[in-house]
Amino acid sequence: MPLSDGCPVFPFLQDPSVDHGIRGSVLLAKGPVATAAMADGTPVQLALSHRAVRQVLVDPRFSRAEASRPGAPSVVPFHRQSGLLHALDPPEHTALRAHIGRAFTSRTVERLRPEIEGLVARMLDAMEAAGPPADVVAHLSAPLPVKVLCRLLGVPYEDHAAFRGWIETILPASAAAGQAAEAAEQLTAYLAGLIGTKRRAPGDDLISTLLAPGPDGLPLDDATVLANLTPVLVAGHDTTHNQLSNSLVALFTHREQWELLVRRPELVPRAVDELLRHQLLSRIGMLMRVTTAPVDLAGVPLPAGTAVMALSDVANRDPAVFPDPDRIDVRRRGTGKHLAFGAGPHYCPGGRLARLELSVALLALVRRFPGLRPAVPVAELRWKDGIMRGPWQLPVTW
Repeated sequence: MPLSDGCPVFPFLQDPSVDHGIRGSVLLAKGPVATAAMADGTPVQLALSHRAVRQVLVDPRFSRAEASRPGAPSVVPFHRQSGLLHALDPPEHTALRAHIGRAFTSRTVERLRPEIEGLVARMLDAMEAAGPPADVVAHLSAPLPVKVLCRLLGVPYEDHAAFRGWIETILPASAAAGQAAEAAEQLTAYLAGLIGTKRRAPGDDLISTLLAPGPDGLPLDDATVLANLTPVLVAGHDTTHNQLSNSLVALFTHREQWELLVRRPELVPRAVDELLRHQLLSRIGMLMRVTTAPVDLAGVPLPAGTAVMALSDVANRDPAVFPDPDRIDVRRRGTGKHLAFGAGPHYCPGGRLARLELSVALLALVRRFPGLRPAVPVAELRWKDGIMRGPWQLPVTW
């Protein structure tokens, strides 16, 4: 039943340059859970506290499968397709996750470190050669995730430019709906051909890993592999790209933290997690869940069939877990408790890879350009006004 006019409408609107969810933080001060309404008036419960968000992500009574059915409430339109990892619950999710997880183990991801370090070095060579002012988004933040994804997939080098173009056109803030749909069709056709190639001649890449027999002794069929590749690619690019840009803006704004990393580069891995905790990336938090049974959420009773959104960015500034949460402290201990990658069965499978890319890029920047700073006032940056938050460009000098 639609709610009254006095109920806040979610997603909340705010200046995209602001690095935290203002309305969510105000609501958290009043309690761990809040009631809001979506644009069509459908009620939705917002999990705000660290405890409440973690419960939504871990408790099996909060279902992704129910939230993915036709007619289920949705904050933003999305393509409902069977066999998607993020639209399944255990045990179906468990089996598919076991297959996909093989491509993102600690050992597998760590093997990519030398290649990522080489990629970053070459990108910074080009940025230095271009001379200041240089756009660090164009030189590093945007191309790095795509090139890593191409390596992960085994995309032939000559196809890199087309592949990057398709992914960046699909992104919500980058193109008109017609252009995005056309790019998605082209990317899908390309991936289908790549799957066929890898099926005939497996290599050391993600697609070959997915096509090989999994822990259950069975391979995934081509349709399931294809269905799950596009969301992995688009999410893997958009999140890492914007998180790196947002992290640099945050460090430039809190200059003493940048200077600390220059003096103590061994703090970079901890800084990456602190910035993941501190920076607002997605305006809608985690994907929608729907309760399958009555459940007590952080002391708030919810009936079955309740739509619930878990706002990880608000939870990541919960003062009950992170003292002085609005302050960036790259020396902060316990930062790994953040929920930027989720928790439970749907914990982001690419979290290790994202951390590696962010750490390698940030470490290279503080070592190579210790005087790196914005070439324009931060207040003059143009920000994307979509689901993902990030600057369109970030001109820097050194």
